[in-house]
Amino acid sequence: MNLKNVMLATLVFFLFSFATEAQTKKQRAAAGYIISNYEVECMGTGMDGTQLIKVWGFGRKPDDAIYMAKKNAVHAVIFKGILGGKPGCMTRPLINQPGVEEKHREYFNSFFANGGRYLNFVSQTGDGKVDRIKVSNKDYKIGIVVAVMHTQLRAELEAAGILKELSRGF
Repeated sequence: MNLKNVMLATLVFFLFSFATEAQTKKQRAAAGYIISNYEVECMGTGMDGTQLIKVWGFGRKPDDAIYMAKKNAVHAVIFKGILGGKPGCMTRPLINQPGVEEKHREYFNSFFANGGRYLNFVSQTGDGKVDRIKVSNKDYKIGIVVAVMHTQLRAELEAAGILKELSRGF
């Protein structure tokens, strides 16, 4: 009788763990472009309104992780700001009002889609050196230095009506 209880408890445990994992995958799929946790640090600024940022991304393949890192860099400039690293980068995000991301969800879903317009505002810099860490059998963590065109990104968000133009005042 005791063996049956142990077997039943083990079965319930495995079923519960699979159900929890499936729920997490559904939540990740529903999240769309939202990146919950990423690392960025300022590496310097350029004269033409660019910010050099060291950013990390995750992916199944190294190329996927590089695209995710570029997406993370643009997302950080828009919504989080660049707080760590060398001085010079804009520490405040372009958008600092709560709820703007939800209000303009359709715009940002297409903006951050795979191969989306965010790629127009970010480029890999330097000699192409990549910090590559294999975190599991299936996942890579890639660190790259990118240039984010801050001024042009702001102009894009102003043209889309998401940000107020600086010339219009507060």
